[in-house]
Amino acid sequence: MVTITATNTATTTLQSAFNSARLDRTRRQADDARGEMASAQEETDHAEQYLQDKRDRLRSSATYSALIDTTYISQLRAHRSAVAPATQEFLLRMYAATSAKFAATGNALKSSLNARPFINTLGQATGRIVDLTA
Repeated sequence: MVTITATNTATTTLQSAFNSARLDRTRRQADDARGEMASAQEETDHAEQYLQDKRDRLRSSATYSALIDTTYISQLRAHRSAVAPATQEFLLRMYAATSAKFAATGNALKSSLNARPFINTLGQATGRIVDLTA
């Protein structure tokens, strides 16, 4: 029995060393996993902060758009007054009544029968050159 006891003690020591090594390896893996988890948590926090900043900008942009809409666009969308068409009709009637009196009679361009003809690149006479300084 003495040999069995000695063998049994050696096996226990070897098994204990193996378990201790396995426990150390498991602890290192757990530490690595904690580090990776902390890194992932930090990335998640940055992403959430970025998302929150974008949401705040969107809200401020929507608020700004709403402010602009209430300030200017609503005035542009206001119902049309009956005065504007009446004013336009009045101005049209006034123009029609007075435009004939102020219209220029005749051709405002000088014409000279003695002016030399203008010849285009095809050799055709297309008009006359008129000296307006004379």
